[in-house]
Amino acid sequence: MQNFLISYEFNNSVDKLKGGEMLIEWYESNGPDKRPSNYIVHSWIFMIQNGIGHSVVSSDSLETIWQQWNPWSHLMEITIEPCLDLNETVSLFKKIN
Repeated sequence: MQNFLISYEFNNSVDKLKGGEMLIEWYESNGPDKRPSNYIVHSWIFMIQNGIGHSVVSSDSLETIWQQWNPWSHLMEITIEPCLDLNETVSLFKKIN
């Protein structure tokens, strides 16, 4: 498995509102429990008031990541970058936020 930094920002306030509603529905339907075993979330920072967030995940492929993010992809700009040092990336975001 490889580590990835996923950064995202909603397109506008309407998309941010819709995305927030989708996130609540996802959590209430036990979305986190339904993640595949080849998609592990190490860190997640989402500031809905600003419409931005970052996740550090391990996954076996970009396809697995896109399957998880597809429901929100039309509402936000998503950037996926490889992370060589998982602990360094997670600690960086803990310090910033």
